Amino acid sequence: MAKQGTRFKIRYLSICLALVLVVPMSYSHQSTPVTEPTSITDMTKENRLNRYYVKYQKGGEGAATALVKKHELAIVDVIPTRNILIVFANKQSIQELVKNTVIEYVELEPIRSFYSQ
Repeated sequence: MAKQGTRFKIRYLSICLALVLVVPMSYSHQSTPVTEPTSITDMTKENRLNRYYVKYQKGGEGAATALVKKHELAIVDVIPTRNILIVFANKQSIQELVKNTVIEYVELEPIRSFYSQ
């Protein structure tokens, strides 16, 4: 019976200790002011504006990749299941890219952000 009383005291103390540590931390987090975006975040947003989705026709991955390399664009990523290349480009080279029949369409990569921003 003495062991059960000791176990109860240990549980009670551990719960109290956890509450003493967690409650002040949760209140301090809520009072922290929101900071303005840094220049690094702004630079990232500027760079992302130059990323495009290049949708090519089914079976035309090789031709689309060759066309992108011909225009000296950097391929960032490939989504083969959707027939999409993600490239860094400027508007002029994108306009030249769209004229080819292998390319279905080109669009800016969507800018995603957290709901809290």
